[in-house]
Amino acid sequence: MFESSIEIRSFVEGIQRTKLANDDREFHKAVFALSKYMKQQQMSPTTWQKLDQIAFYEIDDFSEEQTTANRQKAKESVVTYITELLNEDSNNTILYRVLENFHEYVEALLERKPHKKSNISKSLSNYIVINNEYDVQFLLFAYLKPLFPKERAEVSDDTGYETVRTDILIDQNTCIEAKCSRDSMSEKKLGEEIKADMVQYKQKNIYFFIYDKSKIIKNPLLFKEEYEKMEPNKNIYIIIHQPKKL
Repeated sequence: MFESSIEIRSFVEGIQRTKLANDDREFHKAVFALSKYMKQQQMSPTTWQKLDQIAFYEIDDFSEEQTTANRQKAKESVVTYITELLNEDSNNTILYRVLENFHEYVEALLERKPHKKSNISKSLSNYIVINNEYDVQFLLFAYLKPLFPKERAEVSDDTGYETVRTDILIDQNTCIEAKCSRDSMSEKKLGEEIKADMVQYKQKNIYFFIYDKSKIIKNPLLFKEEYEKMEPNKNIYIIIHQPKKL
């Protein structure tokens, strides 16, 4: 075990330390620092477990040259893995922020009056009304398309015993499930649907976008905290929008 004072402040710094590691000790110190940083960021245990697997290499007692070659290959694998995580983390940050601000898009689209010379109807709200999750999905897909041009809607995946339909697939690791509450739905029922989706979807990053038009969620912060930590091997994100009219 290496000294606890080994610290990095970002993935970029960890990549640099890995690249500069010229012997076994320095390489393992860099990997240890990366693993510690992942845990500090509360990343899934599978991420640092995979790092340990990638960083392992054979030490040849009879050939220092072969050991160096093995270490170099492991270094390259670690750098590639962390770079992929860095890019994924950046995309998730952007996606989360955009989903959090969805209400800004809806208000600007439906409540802001067009210019008086515009041919667009002055009352789009008469034509675009959010009544169910299909309406939410439709608007959400158009909203995200410029940022994630490869996104697809209603993608079916055959698991072998049933077909699972993903509302919006961002990439192979990230999907969005749209929910829209209704007066006849209880908070408990909504929670049961979310728990079932967590198990069914194979993606690592699952965003539950909940348009709570009936305001059935009594405490959004507690609801978010409870369900985001429910599946330890996946990254669960709960985004809740409750329409406000003053």
